[in-house]
Formats: sequence, structure tokens, C-alpha cells
Amino acid sequence: MTKKKIAFLTISVALLISLLGGAVFGQASSQKNNLYRYLSIFTEVFDLVRNNYVEQVPSDQLLDGAFSGVTDAIDEFSYYVPPAQMAGYKNYSELEDNGVGLIVTKRFGYAFVISAVAGSPAAKAGIERGDFIEKIDGQPTQKFAVWQLRNALNASKPLRLQIVRGGQTKRADVTIQPATFHPLELSSQQYGAVSYVKVPYFDKGTAAAFRTALENVRKSGNRKLIVDLRGNAGGNVEEAITAADDLLTSGLITSLEGRTVEAKKWQADRATAFDGDVEVLTDSSTASGAEIFAAAIHGNNRGKVVGVTTYGKSIVQKFIPLPSGGGVFMTVGHYTTPEQKAIKEMGIRPDVVVDLSSQAIRDTDDKDAKQTREDVILNKALSLFGAPALKNAA
Repeated sequence: MTKKKIAFLTISVALLISLLGGAVFGQASSQKNNLYRYLSIFTEVFDLVRNNYVEQVPSDQLLDGAFSGVTDAIDEFSYYVPPAQMAGYKNYSELEDNGVGLIVTKRFGYAFVISAVAGSPAAKAGIERGDFIEKIDGQPTQKFAVWQLRNALNASKPLRLQIVRGGQTKRADVTIQPATFHPLELSSQQYGAVSYVKVPYFDKGTAAAFRTALENVRKSGNRKLIVDLRGNAGGNVEEAITAADDLLTSGLITSLEGRTVEAKKWQADRATAFDGDVEVLTDSSTASGAEIFAAAIHGNNRGKVVGVTTYGKSIVQKFIPLPSGGGVFMTVGHYTTPEQKAIKEMGIRPDVVVDLSSQAIRDTDDKDAKQTREDVILNKALSLFGAPALKNAA
């Protein structure tokens, strides 16, 4: 059977199972009758395909595709692991940034780069947010589940990646040399009377380093601060919450909600390391803890968020083994804004949205394009503070 035929059958059954999943995870008491109806429809279609399709299709193949369809219907970060793949899955680490520093998901069937961790081999190789990885060592990423994709990137040997750049159809071949790395640490800069702090990743110790940076800004006498969270897509959520608290004196920072997780709220304390004006920079690769930080500043009217709507991925996940021998890795909780809206639904929309359409298409033949590209978001933030724009800011 061709791959296209298998995909068609899998999707067909998956759609039906997705409906079943909606009934199972919805209000059971009110949908009991619908549940039996969905089961009946699924059984009919399953038997129809198995007994009448032009070629014989293994039942387990159809069911594995259908179960994967259930997790696809939940969100892009949840997935089903069939029993036959559990042996490989047991050696898989849930660390998102793998061995080369790529935070990836799947979009349109291919591997999609949410962010390349600053200082990682992937970032040094020139891979950027919005890139699609079409192949890994010659293997199409369409064949990989999310966990298999991340596992393939966690290699000890050089990786050959075929990249489709965001906004382009031209492909680029990139080789990444895996290496032990540590995300770039927080850095500070001065733009006249405006202080700038870049937080590329919320790692253990980031909150303490951020507090030190804020104390230095306060000692300098500057009353205007830009906190740059662009590209910050992973790391330690608790560090992000603690860092946000250092800019707040009251209000809800975030809360954790979910039907099977213990509800929790984080309130700001009265102490603050900096009480001047604040702007937070975001882009489409700002995710997880960085989104919580941005939401806390925005939702408590502490400052303005400037840039692009964030990714929408502040979640808690858990692997649940199944009696069949397989398992489901699924989202069981989500973090909220101070208004207690789920961040994963829409991301954080900036107070000041910056149009990046002029930079949507990149000139991959120009090696200096990235270095000479104007930093439109930073320049917008500086202008809001009355500071002059930077020329050709990378």
C-alpha cells in the first residue's frame, strides 16, 4: 500500500476517533448517548475499510493512526506511542532542546523550529525560528512523531539537516556538530538613558542574575528598562516566575490549572528590585516561562509588551502508560495570565504590535543579511522611551 493511501485511511479513522475523544473528555453525563453512537460509527467504518478496501490494511496500523489522531486533536505537543515503539521511547529524554539546542514541534507535517537556543550548536549553524526541517540525515521528518523527531536531533554525531527557510521555498543544507553547551547567560547594555537586559533562556540561576541586573540598573539611576525575551522558548518556569516577581509589588503572576493537576497560584510579594518604567520585547518564539513573565508584566499594568504575539505554550505535560503497552504523552495543565486566561490558547498579544512583514523573506545568499537587518522591535521600544533608533541592529 502506498504511503498516501495509508495516510488517507489513517486520517479518516483518526477523525472519527477524535470525535470519540471529544465525547470521552467532555461532560460524560450529558454525552453518554453520543459516546455509544460514536463507538458504533467507528466500528462500522473500521469494518468497512478492513473488509472492502482494495488492499488489505493491518488492523493495528489503522488503530495506531487513529489513536495518534486523538492526541493530534488535543494539541501539537501531545502524542501517542504505540506498544511497538515503547522500547525506543524508554531511551528518550523529554528535554525539549535536545542535544543541539533546537526547540521543535511539528507543523504541516514537518519539523518546525520554535527556537534555536542562544549559544547552542543549532544557533551557531544559523538555524532560526520559523525554519522547517524537511529532512534529518536524509530521512523526511514527515515520518517522525514529535518524540522521534527530538530523539533524532539528540545525536552524538554530526547531523545533516535540510532546511526550508521561513517565507521561502529555497532549501538549504546545514550540518550541525553536536556539542555540550550551556545557553547564553543574561546580558545587559545601555542605550543612553535606557537600560537593556536580554534574557535568552530561563535556566537555574537566571532569576538571581536578573535581580542583580535590576539592582545595577537602579544604581545607575536609569528609570527606563527594556527586557528582551525574544527567542526565549524553554527552560525553568519557576525561574521565570521569580524573575517577574522582582518587577512587581502586587498582583497575580500566574496560576496553574488542569483537571488532574493540583491548582496553584503565584502572587507577587511587595519587594521589588526596580520600580521604573518597563518594556518587554517578545516575538513568535517567545514561549513557556518567558510568556508567563510577559503576561505578568502586561496583566498587572506594570509595563508594555512590544513586538509580536508569543507562541502559546505555557503547559504542563505527563506521560501516561496504557495497559496495551503503549502510552500517551499529553498536556494535563496550563499556566494562565493574571486575568486567568490560558496562555496556550492565544499566546500573549503585545500592547504595541510591530509589523515584521518587510523582513518575512530572508536573503539566504547574503551571509551578512542577519547582521545588517534592522532590529525593528528594539527600535520601536527605544522610540517609545524617546531614545534614538539603532542603525542595522542585529
